Amino acid sequence: MTNIEIKNRWSREIIIRGKYENIKDCLEKNRTANLSEADLFGADLSEAYLSEANLFRAYLSEANLFRAYLSGAYLSGANLSGVKDYVNLYDFAQEIIHRQSIETFTTKEWAVLGQIFVHRLCWNILERKYKKEVLSICEKLAKAGFDEYLKEIKQKGD
Repeated sequence: MTNIEIKNRWSREIIIRGKYENIKDCLEKNRTANLSEADLFGADLSEAYLSEANLFRAYLSEANLFRAYLSGAYLSGANLSGVKDYVNLYDFAQEIIHRQSIETFTTKEWAVLGQIFVHRLCWNILERKYKKEVLSICEKLAKAGFDEYLKEIKQKGD
């Protein structure tokens, strides 16, 4: 067990303190706590169960989200720059798409994106039917700093 403290990014006030196996264990056991503005820079959150967690304005830069479960997590205003391994996370995709200007995507691209929001379809399924639009969407998200989707699509094309 390790002593872990999670602090407010701005005030440095301690949000959570205690002995845990790791940061993932701490967050899972405290996911109903108010984690807004928490400093989670570089945290390994792979396979973390953070359903319904309040991560409003949390600092998640460089965090590893591989197979993290974020269904219903509140990510509004969270710093997501440099986040890793998010390619298969619907809720993450929804958040970064919401952050784009409405003019970023064409009407047809928004229709394709709607299938992620409504039907929770993955990029692979969408790409089979809407290859041109999915590639364009992924290129636009890459320009916004989220290039894993584009890398994934291009890798499958090789």
